[in-house]
Amino acid sequence: MNLPTCPPAAPTQPPSWPCAGDGWDAHAHVFGPVSAFPYGSARRYTPPEQTVEDYLANLDRLGLRHGVLVQPSVYGDDNAALVDALQRADGRLLGVVQMNALAVDDRQMAQWHDAGVRGVRLWWDGPGRAGELAGMAARLRGTGWHLDVYASDAAALASFLPHVERLTLPVMVEAMGSPRAEDTHSPESFQTLLAMLREGSLWAKLSHPYKIDPGGLPYPRARPWAQALARAAPSQLVWGSDWPHPMIAGPMPHDGALLDLLPEWAGGVEVARRILQDNPARFYLGEI
Repeated sequence: MNLPTCPPAAPTQPPSWPCAGDGWDAHAHVFGPVSAFPYGSARRYTPPEQTVEDYLANLDRLGLRHGVLVQPSVYGDDNAALVDALQRADGRLLGVVQMNALAVDDRQMAQWHDAGVRGVRLWWDGPGRAGELAGMAARLRGTGWHLDVYASDAAALASFLPHVERLTLPVMVEAMGSPRAEDTHSPESFQTLLAMLREGSLWAKLSHPYKIDPGGLPYPRARPWAQALARAAPSQLVWGSDWPHPMIAGPMPHDGALLDLLPEWAGGVEVARRILQDNPARFYLGEI
């Protein structure tokens, strides 16, 4: 296969602001070891081998205690690498799997839950996934798990948000809702997202600034979107690194520099700490 090969993550330096404590990185991935967990043949890219030990060392350098591993597309519905990583993380990590709601039984879900799984990732590219969404919501009700949604663009987000109220599940939206720098004005879907965040109807991740602005740090064209989210509903946000940054467009950042953007986005260190510590503890530990 002639696939893009992703570079490894850059060596991380500590952030410049004092964020040490019970902080969370709410979006990261592990890849490999490939000898034990080979990548799927239908993948769109080939990532570097970056193991749970590498990721825990990265958290330590950032001064963070907790992380959330999200199933990457290269593994499809095979969550073995993610679950293995959770089991070797000494309770520091939780996980978000990808699954077919009809193909996973209660026993499997219970085993995943014991390992630290607390959510399911859904790739949403338009209204054609409405049936899948309904089936997933029915499967997750009563489990204490949440739905982690990646909308491919503003139009996809617009088609997803009307479903949220009837899901009766906690919902986390990835990548700031997937706006793009070329949007010359705020899409209606982003305004709806802001309104729903204010109402407490869902949550969002301050993550993936390079998907908005591929020009490199400090991602100035991503700043207005992040700041709008923080002004609208700082209590409904978490921060995610997206380590080790697979399929990044533009220069590879180090995660300390990414974390240094948070106080600017949030309007100060106090709000940044809430986004980094208090909010994810509420969301991922079931206090919502």
